[in-house]
Amino acid sequence: MIAYVRDVWLGFLSILVSMGVTLRHLFTPAVTVQYPKGRRGVGVGSLNRHVLTVDLASGKLKCTACDACAKICPTRCITLVGAGKGKERHPIEFVIDHNLCMYCNLCVEVCPFDAITMWTGNFEIGAFHRTGLLFDQSALHAERFYPSPTTPAEVPAEAEAPART
Repeated sequence: MIAYVRDVWLGFLSILVSMGVTLRHLFTPAVTVQYPKGRRGVGVGSLNRHVLTVDLASGKLKCTACDACAKICPTRCITLVGAGKGKERHPIEFVIDHNLCMYCNLCVEVCPFDAITMWTGNFEIGAFHRTGLLFDQSALHAERFYPSPTTPAEVPAEAEAPART
């Protein structure tokens, strides 16, 4: 009989403790973000969609079609065809298949010219068909400067050089 009363009392206490937890969370503010209207910030080290960076002075792609990114990719999702010799070498065809990409960041790390980046902040990659996740050179072309953890943010020209007196 004593064991029965003890089990009932312990069950009642566990219900009180769980109701306390429920009431504590009932009066805390919600952390839900209403997605289309509001968006959560993306961390600095988050890997997003690939972008081929451009030289800000000339407006040309930094990529020299050295094929280092395609060679190191473990899933072989990068297809690269280059043309030209020496400093005039440039990619004719550059395709990344995001169906295969595992976002390992090896292509970004191996690039000697800092020509490809994944720190775009564009994490909304979706398509209704698999062909929608194939990004060619025109879709990968950067329209602005994308800073990365290794490259600083764009600095205005006035702030670059200190004024001389």
